[in-house]
Amino acid sequence: MIDLNSPEFYTIAFVVAMALLAFFFGHREKRPPSTYIVQLTTTPVEKEETTDQSEFPQGECHQNSQLLADEEETEDLLIMEPLGGGRIQVRRTGLSLGDEETINLVITVQEEQCTIIEKKGVKRRRAVPQPVTGEATLKCLRPGTKYRIRYESQLTSAWASFTFDTTSPIPTNISLKY
Repeated sequence: MIDLNSPEFYTIAFVVAMALLAFFFGHREKRPPSTYIVQLTTTPVEKEETTDQSEFPQGECHQNSQLLADEEETEDLLIMEPLGGGRIQVRRTGLSLGDEETINLVITVQEEQCTIIEKKGVKRRRAVPQPVTGEATLKCLRPGTKYRIRYESQLTSAWASFTFDTTSPIPTNISLKY
């Protein structure tokens, strides 16, 4: 029989306790990162006339409504919406592209970390930039996972860091920072 007050007993108990802690809280082997490239489908932003200047008395300035509409269209905004089945719809506003230019999203996923980099694809020298919005559907994120995402735009030098839950039914709106 083992004596409970002996140093051998405490040494064996300590070794067994450390082995159990190492087993439960030990280093997990990380998966290698996966990289995906997705093209944004862009559509031009159509400017709407909000007011007719002839409605207002002479001398009054009522262009604020037009300025607000322009600011909303050109604001650097990222909208991520879960569609179910592991699909995420990404909408991006505040972009300017010329004709026949494209934007690609380079997505790197490792565990619960995700980096999305917005890069210009085809570039034309004589293209005149115009405001566009972009949309893409991501199929590379695991459903039921909460991701820490870093979004970077090489086009506008804007970025954002945020947490995104793929199970949330509510779209996430993120303002990009400079």
